[in-house]
Parts: sequence; structure tokens; C-alpha cells
Amino acid sequence: MKRIPFLVLALLAWANAASIKWVKLPRLEATALDGSRLVLPDSVAASITLVGFGYQRQSQGDIDSWLQPFRREYMPAEGFRACEVPMMGPSIPGLLRGVINAAMRNGIPLQERRWVAPFYGDIDDYSMRLGVTDRTLVQVFLLDGSGVVRWHSSGRADSTGLAGLTLEVAKLAAGGGE
Repeated sequence: MKRIPFLVLALLAWANAASIKWVKLPRLEATALDGSRLVLPDSVAASITLVGFGYQRQSQGDIDSWLQPFRREYMPAEGFRACEVPMMGPSIPGLLRGVINAAMRNGIPLQERRWVAPFYGDIDDYSMRLGVTDRTLVQVFLLDGSGVVRWHSSGRADSTGLAGLTLEVAKLAAGGGE
């Protein structure tokens, strides 16, 4: 079997993730923790929205490192949303889903439950449509009011990543970003 050099794999992963930019976020339907239906990107239409996808329980801190600063900075204003989608997968039985959702609900403030929606669908297919190749890292996407991905990052937020996010949000809020 021929080994593919690491640099080639890294470039392929980058190209795959970069391909989602300027494309409408693939449709995802899930039940939010407040019981309402969240349909991305439709439920956040006309808003500048940060969506975080987490694939592992221990990734909560990484998602929070993006969503909490975004919520603090922008959510007091109209026209901004922050959504969290824990990627659970279809193999979790219905009864256990209820237990998991109840546990999550207990740890999330009431006003944020509308925007946290565990996804129990085909995470392999959805991840592929997002261009996600490393599900050990959280994936964060900034959407414009039409649901088009305008910025993407993965992993834990750092000062450089948050600065990049802030710049893209400012561009969108000013009516541009192209």
C-alpha cells in the first residue's frame, strides 16, 4: 500500500474545508433543547449566525471558547444568533436520547436552549457535506443572513481566531464581506 505524504493529506483537508466557504450551509433538522424545531440555515435566516458543531463530549469547552465571546459581544443586539449542534449520531436509542437531552438542558441557561440542538442523524454524511475531515475538533461556521458560510474555523478559539471572527462579523454587519 502506498503511503500518502502528510503534506498532501493536510492540503486535501484544507481544500475540502475551504470548499464550504461561499456555499449555503447544508440543511440540518434537529429538535432544540426547548422542544422547538431547529432547521439550519432556515431558522436563522436574516441573522448573522455562528454555528458550532461538536463531535465529542469533551469538546464542550472548545465550543464555548467560540460561542461565549460571540454571545457576549453580539447577542444583545438584534440580528445575531449563536447555535450549538452536538453531533450525536443515529445509533443512540430513543430512551437514551431523552436522558442525554435532559442532562444537557439542566446545564444550559433557559434563554440558550432554543439554539442548542443535538443532531441524531447521519453525522458521516453531514460532516462530509460540511467538508469536515477531523471530527476530534469542533467546527465553527459564520453564516450571513442567507445562510451562506462566510468564515470557518476548527478547534479551540485563540486570540488570532477570535480576531478573525470579529473581522468577518464586522464586514457582514457593515453589509459587505465579499
